Amino acid sequence: MSPGTTMERVYLALKARILAAEFPPGTRLAPVELAQMLDTSPTPVRDALHRLSGERIVESWHFEGFRQPLLTEGDLQDLYRWTGTLLGLALRGRTPPLPGGGGPIELAAHDDYPLAAESLFRTIAAGCDNRELRHAIINAIERIQTFRASEARIEPASRALLAAMEEDYRFGRWTALASKITSFHRRRAGQAGRLIADLRPRSDPLGT
Repeated sequence: MSPGTTMERVYLALKARILAAEFPPGTRLAPVELAQMLDTSPTPVRDALHRLSGERIVESWHFEGFRQPLLTEGDLQDLYRWTGTLLGLALRGRTPPLPGGGGPIELAAHDDYPLAAESLFRTIAAGCDNRELRHAIINAIERIQTFRASEARIEPASRALLAAMEEDYRFGRWTALASKITSFHRRRAGQAGRLIADLRPRSDPLGT
């Protein structure tokens, strides 16, 4: 396997673990330990961590290594509001489908809430003509992905809220969808403190 192929494999595997919240906030991400976990050498792990740091999916300091982001309540509130704003911009200017225009728009179906949320928001991003906006949305929803399972635990109605947005998308009800997305992300911003606490290790109540 070529070095480039190995690095990409390690990057994707490590990113999937991080986005699935396998590491509690503040966890030190040591390349040697991760290399053993991923059955590789530390070099591609370190390269992958630098790439993920550039995407703000992990945090890094000069000579201090890497860790899982340790967001404050205010940080997470800002991230939710920013994501809602970006998705609203992606929907701006879309026109409703004409009557009899071919039926509902296809949208991948997922019962799992985290997968369904990522799928819907990625699909909205993919339909945006602005390349910079597409990349900004994808980066924002990836950084939030670690909190999706916590969202469902904190609010059991999360999947139903998402289903209403999925229905608006399928029928091209863009104004209604944009309104629901804004409300959804404001609601999440209001839950930021509880979401952070839900991910905090139970043996470390202060997150130190």
